[in-house]
Amino acid sequence: MLILLIAFIVDAGVLFYRVLPEYMDKDLKLFASIMLGIAVAFPLLLTSVNSDLLKHKYKIGFPEIFGFCSFFMTLLFFDVFSAEIKSFNWYLTSVFMCLLLGLIDYLYADLFVKKCNQIHNLAQWQLDYEKLIDENQSLTKELDKSDLVLQQSEEELLKTKESLKGTIESLEEANEKLTCPYCKQLQKSISAYRNHIGSCKDNPKNKLNGKVKSISITKES
Repeated sequence: MLILLIAFIVDAGVLFYRVLPEYMDKDLKLFASIMLGIAVAFPLLLTSVNSDLLKHKYKIGFPEIFGFCSFFMTLLFFDVFSAEIKSFNWYLTSVFMCLLLGLIDYLYADLFVKKCNQIHNLAQWQLDYEKLIDENQSLTKELDKSDLVLQQSEEELLKTKESLKGTIESLEEANEKLTCPYCKQLQKSISAYRNHIGSCKDNPKNKLNGKVKSISITKES
């Protein structure tokens, strides 16, 4: 691209030298032509690198404009539009070379722009990839912490289940001790259980005592 810009500087410098006033000093005229050629050529490098920032109309971008300008400037460089009549072979050769140079400049500028965009996109993809890796590592750490918390919760739940099982067994034993073996009624306390056993209607001792009492009463009568 730099070699192409140097050639563009020479081309533009010659054209500027031709159109600058003749009354200018030759050294100043040559210096001004070179500076103007550089001023025209080097912004093309910045434009080509940042061509995506430019507005595109009718799908015409920097490569198309650069190729056309190169073609037309080379026509002027060869002085094709001079009033002096030259041979048809000269015109054909000159126009063909100008067209070839313009086409090469267009293809190279288009390739340069696409390559810059590819490098820029690759760098952006690399940054996105590294960002995703960092996020993945962060999520992995959080997942490991969650797994640890889940494991601890499972252990606590297992302990709670074992404790609950023991409590249920103790409660069943307590209920069994407070349940009347005759009428199957559950009592609230040991004293209530004892009182109930003594007065339970289904207790065989109470039934026997009731029969004895009834027999003795009959005999006395």
